Amino acid sequence: MRLTTKDCQRLGIYFFYDRDGIVDRYVTYFLDDFAKQLSELVIVCNGKLNAEGQRIFASYTHQVIVRPNEGLDVYAYKAGLDAFGWDRLMQADEVVLCNHTIMGPVYSFSETFAKMAERDVDFWGLTRHYQIDSDPFSNPYGYIPTHIQSHFMVFRKSLLCEPQFRAFWDNPPKINSYEQSIGLYESWFTKRFADMGYRWETSVDTDDLQAYT
Repeated sequence: MRLTTKDCQRLGIYFFYDRDGIVDRYVTYFLDDFAKQLSELVIVCNGKLNAEGQRIFASYTHQVIVRPNEGLDVYAYKAGLDAFGWDRLMQADEVVLCNHTIMGPVYSFSETFAKMAERDVDFWGLTRHYQIDSDPFSNPYGYIPTHIQSHFMVFRKSLLCEPQFRAFWDNPPKINSYEQSIGLYESWFTKRFADMGYRWETSVDTDDLQAYT
């Protein structure tokens, strides 16, 4: 599906982790622009968040969730999705999941969202990882399929209303390590829903770098 940008309802979930609970300046630089693109934002912090960090995040949203450092990004995203609730999620035009591993933006996200609104897709991201025939992460496919990298993924209404999409987030696999997060979520997710007929793309064209994966 293409997206009508006028009056677009876009919900965002930002996952944050820092060992000491410190919100660095690159995070606020990111959120300053990112929050402008959203109708509503939830910030989910795994582990600690110091008093200054709480003050900073509260300036962007009243929905700040501090939870145990369990389940890595998958369970942080689940906490954000649960906070919105499925009735609200299925009414949205887009839901964005992104995390603290990104620095930027170099130019406003408004340009990226406008560009991708023209694409007839059900979900999209910023960058992709190309296929690897071996599998160091116990992916269910036995290899690493080409996939959207999970630091920034956007889901549209057509996928948000898919029962199997909801089923994944209602009962995600147990994630206890980085390797499991890659194998059971990031490298699995794109192919799983592409095989069901849902269309996807990435904003950044890196086909000329495919050999360097």
